[in-house]
Amino acid sequence: MAPLSPRPGHGVLRCPICRLDLTAAAGALACANRHSFDLAREGYVNLIRGARRRPSAGGDSSQQLRHRESFLRDGHFDAIAATIVTCVHGSGVKPTTGCWRVVDAGSGTGYHLGAITAMVRAPVLGLGLDIAREAARRGARRWPEHAFAVADLWKEWPVKDAAADLVISIFAPKNFPETARVLGSRGWFVLVYPGPNHLVELQDRFALMRQHEGKHRHYVDAVRRYIGAPTISRLTRHAVLEGEGIRNALLMGPNARHISPSALDTAIGPLTVTFDLFVLVARKPGAKGSGRLARPAHGRRDR
Repeated sequence: MAPLSPRPGHGVLRCPICRLDLTAAAGALACANRHSFDLAREGYVNLIRGARRRPSAGGDSSQQLRHRESFLRDGHFDAIAATIVTCVHGSGVKPTTGCWRVVDAGSGTGYHLGAITAMVRAPVLGLGLDIAREAARRGARRWPEHAFAVADLWKEWPVKDAAADLVISIFAPKNFPETARVLGSRGWFVLVYPGPNHLVELQDRFALMRQHEGKHRHYVDAVRRYIGAPTISRLTRHAVLEGEGIRNALLMGPNARHISPSALDTAIGPLTVTFDLFVLVARKPGAKGSGRLARPAHGRRDR
């Protein structure tokens, strides 16, 4: 059997131990100091070593990933990728390398990375980072054109300095210093997180986690400090869900750890559910001109 080969996106990785570049080496990625990381059969690489190799409690379980895949396939969050692509293309800025180097920080199974790739009118070199090994495995199988790696986003990322034209963080850990480091000059950062009315119809019934009132201001201030002044839009959508659709919405994220399984045993719905998302888009300094963003259209309300 021929040795596994790295994917183009693996070229932006660096050794998590000594920070040297990683290169292909007989079915693995290795640095000049002989730190080596095997490529899995599915095509991803695990860059968490030793005692830290086991994913932390923050990683999504296989069950959460299955619920999220089903939820996303129903198209409820497709406006996210469309908003990102509208902002990037509307700016008129083109990547200096001829392709968009996109790092999806907290990629899950790569759905948003794949959706952006399908919409961008240019080649995309994609890298998905996630602490859940199962997420990287599923992503690598589903999107063979992109690279995936297991990494802890709360710590230093195994990515070269200034290696990305676009970093996206969608319902994922937010490491603003590392985002700024891996973004190249004129690079874009897109942060997506729930608004106060997200799943509001389900909050009391299932005692869902609520957004801290100060989080929005904290994120805005952090993006302005580390990246640049953000453009803020809000995507609001209403959809009628029942049964499995509601289960997917509840169990695909951190609420899965707080909801009693018995609460979902009875039939649920149909029920109109609100999806409320903030989208912060910022551009790192360094470009000529004003650097103003194209303002995305506000989210529509589906009836």
